[in-house]
Amino acid sequence: MLWQKLLPLLLLAVALAAATPTSNHSSQYEASTQRILDVATQRMRVIWDMRRRIFLQLTSKGKSPLGVQAPSKQEVETETYKLLHELAANLSVVPVEQLRDPLLRRRVQRLAKLQLHGLRPDDYEQAKDLLRTMQNFISGPLVCPNANDDCQARRPLAMYPQLYNLNMHTKVYDDLKLNWYRWRRAINDKDTARSTFIDYVRLLRIAATYNGHVTPSRTWYLHYDTENFQAEMEEVIWEIMPLYREMHAYLRHSAMLAYPKANFKDDGAISAPVFDQMLSQAWYSHQIFRTPYPKDQLPSVHHRLEEVLVTPVKINIKAAEFFESLGLNHMSSNFYERFLRRMNDDEGGSDCKSQVYYFPPDVAMRYCPKPNYKKLMQIHGTMAELQYNIYKRELPFGLDTEPCPGFAAALGETAVLASGTPRHLHRLHILLNESLTENQSLNRLFRMGVHTLLAVPQYFINDKFLVDVMDGRIGVQDYNCAYWRLQDKFAGVQPPDWRTAKDFDLDYKFYRGLQPDKSSTRKFMAEVLGFQFYRSFCIASQQYKPGDPNFPLHNCDFHKSTEAGDLMREMMKLGATKHWRDVMFIATGERKLSGRGILEYFAPLFTWLKERNMQLELEPGWEADEFCRNE
Repeated sequence: MLWQKLLPLLLLAVALAAATPTSNHSSQYEASTQRILDVATQRMRVIWDMRRRIFLQLTSKGKSPLGVQAPSKQEVETETYKLLHELAANLSVVPVEQLRDPLLRRRVQRLAKLQLHGLRPDDYEQAKDLLRTMQNFISGPLVCPNANDDCQARRPLAMYPQLYNLNMHTKVYDDLKLNWYRWRRAINDKDTARSTFIDYVRLLRIAATYNGHVTPSRTWYLHYDTENFQAEMEEVIWEIMPLYREMHAYLRHSAMLAYPKANFKDDGAISAPVFDQMLSQAWYSHQIFRTPYPKDQLPSVHHRLEEVLVTPVKINIKAAEFFESLGLNHMSSNFYERFLRRMNDDEGGSDCKSQVYYFPPDVAMRYCPKPNYKKLMQIHGTMAELQYNIYKRELPFGLDTEPCPGFAAALGETAVLASGTPRHLHRLHILLNESLTENQSLNRLFRMGVHTLLAVPQYFINDKFLVDVMDGRIGVQDYNCAYWRLQDKFAGVQPPDWRTAKDFDLDYKFYRGLQPDKSSTRKFMAEVLGFQFYRSFCIASQQYKPGDPNFPLHNCDFHKSTEAGDLMREMMKLGATKHWRDVMFIATGERKLSGRGILEYFAPLFTWLKERNMQLELEPGWEADEFCRNE
């Protein structure tokens, strides 16, 4: 019975609340609090065992222990919710200031505050239903493939990946524009998208009241422990804005050449359907938009990668060896035999992503069986997450996590950046030389710049819109036009035609970021802090020497650098025992987010863009026409 499970915790909580603070009570508080956490840890071990059984059930080699059916993800999620909700209720009465042990105090502070888990059961279930509905906006077959909106003849298309792939490859602006409208009409039939979002925001506000937060965004930014974290993110946007404006001007010019009948202005914003296509083509080898040197294509690595690394298993081994070369954990044969498993071919589609499973004392991974350049880099990021889990599993429950959302992904980003360099690909015998020609190098930076520089402001815009709605700075009648004002101000993007307050035009990536553990804030943090970490590791390894053209940041591979490995290990071992600013200081010597890593990485591209834009007489920046009215 649930009340029987809760009774020991409730009795302890009552005892804590009734006690009066004296010199003897600090030890009593600590002992009582420790007992609450010990009981919670035992319950968490049951959940970890459920995760282990799910991992075994999903793998081709593994079978459920003793033939017992593995629990469902829904069961794990339900048990996790019950534990965190009940634990937070008990810890909320603990007088934290009376706890002398700093680690115990830190555990209580983190576990007593919740995001969606702070909702009551009915509200929590509704929040999950709303999130599923909004994720279906992205992956559900909702868009009729025919222009006449007849879905009878052919199966409807999902935004991702079908419509996304169509938009990536088309060279007809009218098709981009039509698809842009059709998806938004499909998800907002009967005002579905707007009303679902409004209901979800209401629940986010209710969740904030659980923590006693009058300003709901304080709960959204819960583990950043910063009074106004959004302002810090905005500072980064303005820091990298000179580079962004130059890139924007060049891409706008390329769009005018690609779509001469679209009536783009040479001093205006970029039409949203075209901007989306630019982002989607960052990994596409046959780009519609002009790279700096079209005749100096990047060397193809796909066939060579297949020849050298042969199988996805060998790619995993090479990624593991990268971290072993830094002096981090060695992945034993026992790990490869028991805890490394291949995903099924029908999982995740062509762009599947590897997954890490955490069930202390073990960690496991299921990998995407796609042997290509993109997966080679991504698997390095996944191996970073695996290494992080190995180190933090030694910490007590509640502190065995990253210090803030996006911190672990930022460390993964450093490995992604290093593994994709010509220097590292040469080390793997995939490229003949450890550097590209100057023209090829600029083409590579350009493609990476499209991926990074265009995406980071979008993460910020999506986050700022959500937070401003949560906090009441944007009213319901102003949703659509407020969104376009943010796109204009921070990205130079505008709708393809007139829009009004009756429309609801948010991008599909916005809906992806509505779940707290997959938020746009987290992605912003991962990108920006990832470049900060990368810069620091490269300096520590002496593979980046500012001012030395032989050691540029964009070709830094800190493979075999125990200096970089020591910094990484020290941060990973701390988990959430300290504030994220204290942890990042270990590597960067800084306590704030900064765009300096991005600016120094793309410095050669920045120089080239300024010179090229001057030659083409292109003026960076934009004068966007007003395309949205609150009518």
